[in-house]
Amino acid sequence: MRNPVQHIHVDRARKLIDVRISGFVSPEDAGWLGEDVRDAIRTLGKGVGQHVTLYDVTGLGIAPGPTIEMVKSMFAHPDVRPLWARKVAIVTASALSRLQMQRLREARSDIAIFDDREEALDWLLAG
Repeated sequence: MRNPVQHIHVDRARKLIDVRISGFVSPEDAGWLGEDVRDAIRTLGKGVGQHVTLYDVTGLGIAPGPTIEMVKSMFAHPDVRPLWARKVAIVTASALSRLQMQRLREARSDIAIFDDREEALDWLLAG
């Protein structure tokens, strides 16, 4: 049974992939969550790479170190690079979670981290 809860919404008009994850995420969970996100991105067809992605992890528990390392390796993997968004924003509610998300910037320095979902959306969708 999958512990984390996820919701992925593809907003084609704004070329926005909106991912919400809550619960506890193990390294194995991170692997299948990543695949689900990549499947959603691929539905954009020719819009892949022109899109932006919002990860709302405000409902996520503190992740174990191996989970963060797994996500970081997925962001850095060369096969995933063609699916990269123009911009990536992560919304998190806690200071500890924010520190964990900062570690993802080692794989992708252009990730922005926010406390507020609307602020993250404004940044993503700005010119």
